[in-house]
Amino acid sequence: MSNKNYKLTFLSCLGIVIGSVIGSGIFVVPSLMINALPSPVLVFLVWIVSGLVSIIGGLVIAGMGIAYPEANDLLDYFKALFPPWMAFVFTMISNWIINTCGTVAIAFIFAEYAGYFIPLNTIGIKIVAILLMLLLTLIDTRNIKLSDRFQILFTGIKVSSILILIALLLIPGKGDMSNFNSTLDFKQWSTIKIIGACIAACTGALNAFDGWYMVSYLTREVKGGVKTVSKSIVVGLLICMGLYLLATFAVHYNLTPEEVGSSKLVAVTAVEKVIGTWGSVLISIFVLISTSSAVNSNLIASSRLFANSANANMLPTYFAKLSKKDIPVRAFWLIFFYNAFLIATGSFEFFLDATLFFVWLFITTLTCGFLYVFIKKNLRLPGIPRITMILACLLLIIFGIMYLGNFFF
Repeated sequence: MSNKNYKLTFLSCLGIVIGSVIGSGIFVVPSLMINALPSPVLVFLVWIVSGLVSIIGGLVIAGMGIAYPEANDLLDYFKALFPPWMAFVFTMISNWIINTCGTVAIAFIFAEYAGYFIPLNTIGIKIVAILLMLLLTLIDTRNIKLSDRFQILFTGIKVSSILILIALLLIPGKGDMSNFNSTLDFKQWSTIKIIGACIAACTGALNAFDGWYMVSYLTREVKGGVKTVSKSIVVGLLICMGLYLLATFAVHYNLTPEEVGSSKLVAVTAVEKVIGTWGSVLISIFVLISTSSAVNSNLIASSRLFANSANANMLPTYFAKLSKKDIPVRAFWLIFFYNAFLIATGSFEFFLDATLFFVWLFITTLTCGFLYVFIKKNLRLPGIPRITMILACLLLIIFGIMYLGNFFF
């Protein structure tokens, strides 16, 4: 059956946004954050700030979409705002480092949790990770509608699973509100030290929110184009922020800050404390669902960026060709073989720590370029007040500079 006229809907985009954003971070990030910032109350503030920053990023991308209606993704915005070499650097790092390493890392987490049910050694974990990507690639290259329905279904199951987890952790009488007390006396901390700790904690939160921009790579395949994509980013991030806040509250309600900080898998620790050892089985199932959805959404979006890059002659044009069903099959298989290589060699770990740095370097740079053109050309964006867009860009740039500076200082 041909799907040349099939268009992705708002629900499709929402599934990709939530699928890209929520992977395994919701099960581990609270531990990283409390170790950087030993105050559950401030951790909540960091979640909110990080979520709002991501939403502001979505608003800025929406503004770019209105200003450049012929553009379809971040690559097109770079091409419109900067010299060709900057667009080339963006697409190379995004294609070969940011998107692929992030996808492979999530696939590894899926394989590690699969090992809870099937004993796996190091080689076995790599094989399972590769098989997951092979299965998803076969689904995604066969039929757009099938791929879309799969993503929506698994994202729905993922959200439902997280809500079930939160409900289990909020059983009355099991937790203790005193767990929200800080582990340190912040009166002894200077303001600069607290701000630095908050920015450090943002690393974990922003990692958990990373991937919201991936849906922009599918703009030309979406019914309603930029308007639908922008709406899905904002709504999707609001849903993710709500889930993260509820999950973090539920974890801290059941565990002391010391217990959260010492646990590598805080969700498992919290559930086992509430309902016993079989809770780890439940969490493992939730992680398998969540990570498979995240890997699939990343593959769908990444294949479009690869195809767009090839169409712009930044990669061999061979990979720009679409199938009879308008699917970038060749780009999908290029991604699969490259990811399989990264998994087999473990070389992705070398780049993994740098991925978030590159993401915010590109977002900050792109926002600077757009703000300059927006003011210089006195652009008007229907539906977005001029002062709102200027403030959104400035806030995103200020946060980006502070966050990038934290990598060096």
